[in-house]
Amino acid sequence: MELIVNPRLTKNEITVLYSSVGWQKDVENIDNLKKGLRKSFVIAAYEDQRLIGLVRALSDFSTIVYIQDLLVCPQEQGKRIGKTLMLHLLNYFGAVGQVVVAAKPNNDSRKFFRYLGFQEGSDRQLSAYIMDRRARAN
Repeated sequence: MELIVNPRLTKNEITVLYSSVGWQKDVENIDNLKKGLRKSFVIAAYEDQRLIGLVRALSDFSTIVYIQDLLVCPQEQGKRIGKTLMLHLLNYFGAVGQVVVAAKPNNDSRKFFRYLGFQEGSDRQLSAYIMDRRARAN
């Protein structure tokens, strides 16, 4: 596995990876997502020149880093790719005091992030408030 910091991702690579994990809303406006990735700190994992995972963060590089995306192709999950990506990211932002991650609330996510040393917001009397403007009225 090869890790690349801030790679030049193609629309096809992005679409394939995000779609493989069921994040269809993210690729509905692929140009917008690609722009967001370019303006973020990204570490990508490649196997045989194929994008198999990535982690994306936003930060002020002093007080907070917000981890927006952590994706690993389903056929590559269970191979420590997500852990490797996260550890590299956490190492890079080692001097930053607060790390926040958004994750779907399921047992796998809970176990994974707790394993890495994260606590749920409710454990720290914190709440998250989200306005998802991608959501469409039916």
